[in-house]
Amino acid sequence: MSVTLLPEKHVRTGESLLGLGALVLATLANGPKTIDSLWADMKELDAVKRRVHGSVTLDSVVLAVDFLFAVGAVSLTPEGLLKHAAH
Repeated sequence: MSVTLLPEKHVRTGESLLGLGALVLATLANGPKTIDSLWADMKELDAVKRRVHGSVTLDSVVLAVDFLFAVGAVSLTPEGLLKHAAH
C-alpha cells in the first residue's frame, strides 16, 4: 500500500496520513497508550473496518504517528506512552 499525506482522487481519506492521523487522535482520546495498544485499538475501530477495508498496516500507523508528532498533535508522557497533545 502506498501512503500519501493527503487524500487524492484515487486515495481514500482513511488511507492517507491525514486520515489515519485523525483515527489515531480519536483512539488516543481515551488516554495515553503504547504503540502496541494503539495498534490493537486501531484494528478494532469500526471506522477502520468499514472505511479502510483492512488496508491499515502497522507501518502506516507508525507513519501517521510520526506525522502527528512532527506537527505537535501528539507527545510522549514521561513513561514513554503516546498521548494526545491537547490532553
